[in-house]
Amino acid sequence: MVQIDLINEFVRDCELRGLELRTVQTYRGSVKRFLDEYPDPTKCTKHEILDYLGHLQTKDITVGTIKRDFAAISGLFDYLLFCEKIRVNPVGQIRKRYLNQPEMPESRQIPELREMRQLIASIEHESVLERTIVTFLAKTAGRKGEFLALKKDDIDLRKDMIYWPSKKKRKVRIGFIDQELHDLLEQYLIWREEQKPRSDYLWISTTGYRIHKDYVNAVIQHYAKPLGLHDHHGPLHTRLTSHCLRGFFTTQMQRAGMQEVYIKWLRGDSLKKKTWANNYLEFDPELVRKEYLSCVPELTR
Repeated sequence: MVQIDLINEFVRDCELRGLELRTVQTYRGSVKRFLDEYPDPTKCTKHEILDYLGHLQTKDITVGTIKRDFAAISGLFDYLLFCEKIRVNPVGQIRKRYLNQPEMPESRQIPELREMRQLIASIEHESVLERTIVTFLAKTAGRKGEFLALKKDDIDLRKDMIYWPSKKKRKVRIGFIDQELHDLLEQYLIWREEQKPRSDYLWISTTGYRIHKDYVNAVIQHYAKPLGLHDHHGPLHTRLTSHCLRGFFTTQMQRAGMQEVYIKWLRGDSLKKKTWANNYLEFDPELVRKEYLSCVPELTR
């Protein structure tokens, strides 16, 4: 089987199994690197896979990255097993024996309210897109994929509501907009029309097309670095990403006294693990909105 054909078939299999786009893209890269070393996986022995594990361990990458790569490689062998190209998946035993050790997760940076205000204040007022992006993420706890998938019509400034696109991790599709974010979005939508948009996605660049997926973190880090809030080559807790703003939102809401169930609701998390999940469908969104507006901090004052 030609390598590129196998990669494309495996990617298609991942898509059919409902894996998220980001996971599929990551798996593609992991599998390609493995196939560069072993072009015919049907002839790959357990010892060769162990050699590949040793090769990864000599590189400057985290244990988590190695585990992710081997999850992808195991998925590839599962696919070959399904296609009856091999008789057994040898990767499972290797993962269990060598990669099943618990690891202490690295902590992410969670900026303080003062630091978030400094970050937004450092963005020029003329940079409407950038100011709105950072403020929006800090006030809504949206995941980057959900944020990028928003369409213009998903924002309702008459009702000050966000209708999050359907995503695998997004369990609640409603979000709210406070006055501060409302004013920024009004400015941004005017700017957006001036760019003669060629896309119905909410977030566009000066070309009129949807912003690149890496643009969000690039903006955050561009302004965070001079403030000492981001070190691109440092450990995880020294880097500032869109995911850190999700943590910022959660922390601020907790400190303001918001109920845990409302925080989870606004973050789009699953509510199934709690006894109050039975009442989930009975939630009045206006009660959540009221508590949100009383807890969400001002960021641009």
